[in-house]
Amino acid sequence: MNYFLYQGCSLEASGVHYLVSLKAVAKVLGLSLKEIEDWNCCGASISYVGGNELSVDVLAARNLALAEAQGGMDIIAPCSSCYVVLNKVNRKFQEKPESLKEVNQVLAEGNLQYSGKIRVRHLLDVLYHDVGLDKIRSAVKRPLQGVAVAGYVGCQSVRPYGEYDSAEKPVIQDRILEAIGATAVPFPTKMRCCGSGLFLTELDYCYELIRTILSDALNNGGKIISTVCPMCQMNLEAYQDRMNKALGTDFKVPILFLTQLMAVAFGLSRKEAALDRLMISADPYLKAA
Repeated sequence: MNYFLYQGCSLEASGVHYLVSLKAVAKVLGLSLKEIEDWNCCGASISYVGGNELSVDVLAARNLALAEAQGGMDIIAPCSSCYVVLNKVNRKFQEKPESLKEVNQVLAEGNLQYSGKIRVRHLLDVLYHDVGLDKIRSAVKRPLQGVAVAGYVGCQSVRPYGEYDSAEKPVIQDRILEAIGATAVPFPTKMRCCGSGLFLTELDYCYELIRTILSDALNNGGKIISTVCPMCQMNLEAYQDRMNKALGTDFKVPILFLTQLMAVAFGLSRKEAALDRLMISADPYLKAA
């Protein structure tokens, strides 16, 4: 199974443990991931600050054009923001062919053209529909038995382009958690926004957002939260201490990427699972597995 990997900016910085564990898990599952040569930012950061629409479209389309020129395989976009932006541009080109023509005029300056046919997929989609739960189960060497995990989906993984799972009651992450032996706990706020970039301007509001998510996970029996979005992972983990001081709470909830939990269940090393990159250790819970 061959795919392009569009890792995006976050997986090269704050979410590097996502990238490390993803590559380790992919190797076990027989996924061949090829980095898109000379990729650039998807354009999400520009769109957040009200950038020119054409600029965002060109940034995203350049990555798609590069993938097309380098072989045309499906793209896996592990970052939910990247996944949304790349799919948004693809949909726009399908619905408004004139916009693709305009973008191609700009891409031509770099000797690129895009047909609009590259498929961008979320990691959860590939794990569930291409790899399958049976293959994931067969790779488990150390089942996460007794580890209660709240699978946090966030607001972009299945909305608005995630047809691979239910937009209202997504279950794929939970099914994968169960396949590696963990207990997937009910989690009503699994699709609640983590605050995203609002942490730069609206800290108090964002503290309430993450307090609600953490409280809900714990109240439903979760000990660990897993996620598939680097922004969600960073916000829920990195701001816990500051939120505790601001709100008088005492949360110490480990926030792991799903791929880190999979790596542990597959019997891979701490280095391959990138566990030492966590700010809040999950060791007390994982050692009991």
